[in-house]
Amino acid sequence: MKSVAAAVAALAVALLAQAASAATVALWHMDETSGSTMVDSVGSSDGTLKNVAVDQNGFVKRAYGFNGSSSIVKVPSSATFNPGSADFSFTVRVKFSKLPADDYDLLRKGLSSTKGGHYKGEILPTGKAMCHYKGSKASRTKTAGPNLADGAWHTITCSKKASSIALIVDGVSYKKSVSIGSISNKAVLTIGAKSSGGDWYDGLMDEVSFRK
Repeated sequence: MKSVAAAVAALAVALLAQAASAATVALWHMDETSGSTMVDSVGSSDGTLKNVAVDQNGFVKRAYGFNGSSSIVKVPSSATFNPGSADFSFTVRVKFSKLPADDYDLLRKGLSSTKGGHYKGEILPTGKAMCHYKGSKASRTKTAGPNLADGAWHTITCSKKASSIALIVDGVSYKKSVSIGSISNKAVLTIGAKSSGGDWYDGLMDEVSFRK
């Protein structure tokens, strides 16, 4: 009986893991050691690197280095990153020591003026992480957690659900109740800066993912 119960439990764990994996629609390991392409390991959303240093020591294996002045990754707009009213989240791993003079863009899709709304994750001049969403119903920001400019790896997740948003820093969740509504635009998804430049990230980044 115990062996049957153990087998059932193992199967349940495997199915849960499989379901979680299926929810990941883009995963960039950032393990490339050459070239200008950021490979999406679970989908078809490859990105293009500009002035990004590859083959850096990573959170897992290798990582990308962003120089704080011209480094950016651009991923073409697609339905993958236009969630509409559906739940979605994105996660980045960062390591930096210098505080931004303005802020560091980690990942974003669209600007404040973009039709259809936008979303982004940033590091503020305080060193704290921030998530921002602008949708068809509301525009809200969540800032929380400690100063992350300590030269250690940190995991940041921005999550939007039907009636809330959340910022998760190293496993600690900070939530805000709000109905953001739908977000869908034609902007490219950028990592490390705005699409037009500015808010340049200065540090290492690794294991970026998007789930919905």
